[in-house]
Amino acid sequence: MKNLFKRDKNNGLLIAGIIGGAIAAGIVTVLLTRHKSELRSLARAAEEKATDYLEKKTHRLKKQRTDLSKL
Repeated sequence: MKNLFKRDKNNGLLIAGIIGGAIAAGIVTVLLTRHKSELRSLARAAEEKATDYLEKKTHRLKKQRTDLSKL
């Protein structure tokens, strides 16, 4: 007599594994794109701050110092 509970094919497990892998790959892709966009926005902010230091500075005249002997 044949066992009714024994399966000859395990296609369901294979399909579940493929679907699970696809879902995991999708989640990783979404997280990576979010992380890259956050890094781009931080890079823009840092670049704006860095250009503030590169602006040409105006030189001020130094105060003239005199020695006591010149007075």
